[in-house]
Amino acid sequence: MYLTDQEKAILDGAQGKAPQLAMEILAKIGEINEADRLIPISSVHLVLHAYKSAFDAGVDTAEKIAEMGGQFIVPTTIDPYGMDAEDWKGARTPDHYAAQQIRLENAVMKMGVVPVWTCTPYYGFNLPRFGDNVAWSESSAVAYANTVIGARTNRQTAIVDICCGILGKTPETGLHLQQNRYGEVLVRLKADRELKSWEYPALGYLLGKKLGSRIGVVEGMKGDPRHEDLKSLCAAAAASGSVTLLHIVGVTPEARNLQEAFGGNKPLEESEVTLKDLQDTRDAMCTTKDDKVDFVALGCPHYTINEIKQVHNLLKGRKINPGTSFWIYANSYAIKLAEKMGLRRDLEEAGVVIRAETCMIISPVASWGFKTLMTDSGKCSYYGPAECGTDIIFASVEECVEAAVLGRLPK
Repeated sequence: MYLTDQEKAILDGAQGKAPQLAMEILAKIGEINEADRLIPISSVHLVLHAYKSAFDAGVDTAEKIAEMGGQFIVPTTIDPYGMDAEDWKGARTPDHYAAQQIRLENAVMKMGVVPVWTCTPYYGFNLPRFGDNVAWSESSAVAYANTVIGARTNRQTAIVDICCGILGKTPETGLHLQQNRYGEVLVRLKADRELKSWEYPALGYLLGKKLGSRIGVVEGMKGDPRHEDLKSLCAAAAASGSVTLLHIVGVTPEARNLQEAFGGNKPLEESEVTLKDLQDTRDAMCTTKDDKVDFVALGCPHYTINEIKQVHNLLKGRKINPGTSFWIYANSYAIKLAEKMGLRRDLEEAGVVIRAETCMIISPVASWGFKTLMTDSGKCSYYGPAECGTDIIFASVEECVEAAVLGRLPK
């Protein structure tokens, strides 16, 4: 891989140990992926964020890079905190876990991270422009950035993303190259109406299974999906498969028409998705038929203020069943807005718990002993059984709220 004179000097240690290590790693990554060069990036989003996924080795590595003088030279945000940032003790977080999470936090803060602690950095904290090259790691954010914004990023890994932030560069490979961004599989959506909110994550879940890491082109989407709907679709597709880019004809910026989405190429494969397929997928996402619900968890990816307000409207002053825990996960900025609007007070009086800057997947919730987790998240549905130790019921947000009030599935 070609290195400029400045990059060679960094590799020789001219700028210190941390940039030297970062250059060694990126040069090897580039050579493995047959990149011709390194290219500048406008931002990074880190996935070395939670002790639950970093473990002791990740914490130690982050500390060592910080001690070597590692400093981010482009805006670098970070994924959700590994525990409730407001009340980790109330969330039953073990002391050792909390201590390691704080060590990890101190290390990335020392390197200059922007501490948004969210999986949705594109909501104002780290918003690339169309065509920008970035180096992001969070799977749902990568899919959103490529699909909805038209920015360019591969699915980076922990530590590699830190190296990108230190150098402000990434290997020019994969989705940074235009020829690798064209569609491969045509998916005809057979729907005579706009999709319901729960059908977007169900569609994403189904597409992840169908596509794996291939680039799908969805034709036939009706209406104008909300940002939240596209967020949910991308998150589910990135979880059940390895989807990093989807083209939705007439919706996403690189797919104004079918020919543009495929770049003039012919599809390698074609398939259809019907509304019945989405219902069948919803059924498959559920691991139990028991109607008792002891845990409702919303906010994977993090809930926006619009979604928090929707829950508030759906509750209509009713109380959560005493036998059911109802948690909403959001970043601190959405929570602050909910406080200013009086929504948080009303929700908490109704029995809803707001969990700050974390989520059910990357925080230690298994110790609560919940049996059945109900959610409107396709991503949570995929990871929940393993990460939360629960059965899963996937449903619409309306059904989640009703179940929380009743303590069981609505008839």
